[in-house]
Amino acid sequence: MVDFRLGGPIKNNTVVTIGSFDGVHLGHQSILNVMQAEAQAWGLETLVASFDPHPREVLTSECKLLLSPVEERSKLLAEQRIHHHALIPFSVELSQTEPEDFVKSILVDLFRVKRLIVGYDHRFGRNRRGDVSLLQSMGQELDFKVIECDEVVIDSETISSSGIRTLLSVGSVSSASAQLGRRYSVTGTVVRGAGRGKGIGIPTANIEVHPSNKLIPKNGVYAVRAEIDSNGEMLGGMMNIGSRPTFERSGPVRLEVNLFDFGGDLYDREVRVEFVERVRDERKFGSASDLIEQLNADRVRCNGLLSAIS
Repeated sequence: MVDFRLGGPIKNNTVVTIGSFDGVHLGHQSILNVMQAEAQAWGLETLVASFDPHPREVLTSECKLLLSPVEERSKLLAEQRIHHHALIPFSVELSQTEPEDFVKSILVDLFRVKRLIVGYDHRFGRNRRGDVSLLQSMGQELDFKVIECDEVVIDSETISSSGIRTLLSVGSVSSASAQLGRRYSVTGTVVRGAGRGKGIGIPTANIEVHPSNKLIPKNGVYAVRAEIDSNGEMLGGMMNIGSRPTFERSGPVRLEVNLFDFGGDLYDREVRVEFVERVRDERKFGSASDLIEQLNADRVRCNGLLSAIS
């Protein structure tokens, strides 16, 4: 059964696009802009259909880390003024569906499609047999029009979700943000830690990111901005992602943020952190005093980076 995460029942004919839309990046936004224009011109509702779980996770048993898990994706689509976000449950059985059957039962009968917007490399259905040519042929038969969108390129690179994941995996958060059209961010709840940051005069909030399939950038120190409890106020700070090698031989990756102008209690509160720039690798220091000296230098550098964007 299709799960409508955004919008209620479909009341009108629609302009539809299908894809994972992970990240809702600038390439996706170009498709959404075409959808908006078609919807306005023809009096249609806009509908983005994506699959859950991610097809690669089902077909390869790979634990897929996402730029924007489902709830975040729906929020981003709402910000783009999309009427409906429909989640189609993905399974091995669905992957074997003939493209003609998918078009008739889902796009036409359920979604009431009149305009179908597809990306430049769109393929679907069994053996990926469904392509633009097949869709155009079926559109003539079933009374919908197919519009193919060109790729979006920045600095000679085609924007894609996989490319942005690669950038984040090496810590290139500013390049990833340029392709997203906004700063990459993570959201989580502040949980209690060991209190070492407070003990050395640089208190940090330990953030437990949710959901668990959210992609975390490469370990290291970052200049960040943070929003507490969705209050709209952005606070400057620095974040360390890593296992704290100065104090621990090994351990899980932790996200610790030091907010420069905040002195309140953050425990159990929700914090959204935007990544501005990566400052350095995480590394082990010979003593706590060496670490403190480096963290003070990091703070100066992060303040400089943040002041440049304020």
